[in-house]
Amino acid sequence: MKIQSNKRLIQYCDFISVLSLFAAIAYGLSQILPLCYEMGKDDSDTFIWKALVQTIECYAIFFIGLLAYFMASNVKKGKVFCRINQRILSAIGISTMLSGVLINVIVNLTPIDVFHQNSILLIVIGAVFVLVSFVFEVGIRMQEEQDLTI
Repeated sequence: MKIQSNKRLIQYCDFISVLSLFAAIAYGLSQILPLCYEMGKDDSDTFIWKALVQTIECYAIFFIGLLAYFMASNVKKGKVFCRINQRILSAIGISTMLSGVLINVIVNLTPIDVFHQNSILLIVIGAVFVLVSFVFEVGIRMQEEQDLTI
């Protein structure tokens, strides 16, 4: 029974890692291709600000997808509660919060009216990831203490 559950876990981790990379690439292409089309016909001042916000989102999502791939490969190897995964979760949270803050600063400081609604949500989601990474840190310490007592 345990061998079969490990096989399912490995298949699930493979699926999640590939899905996260494909989702990041698909999101990036779906956002950048319309911007390339707009670049050819738009001569207004708002284009550069829209492009900057979309670029920050695309880089953040690709970075998060790449980190999710590495985390899923660690889980596939059997390393679930380890320092590397805690750092990956922390990096995901910090990059998500940083992209939300950058988008919020760009949207609020531009003289041109650019509407964007996801910046506060990104900050909250990033804070949740950082909180989960702190919980992981406590769990890792407890596991290390338990391993030392046995």
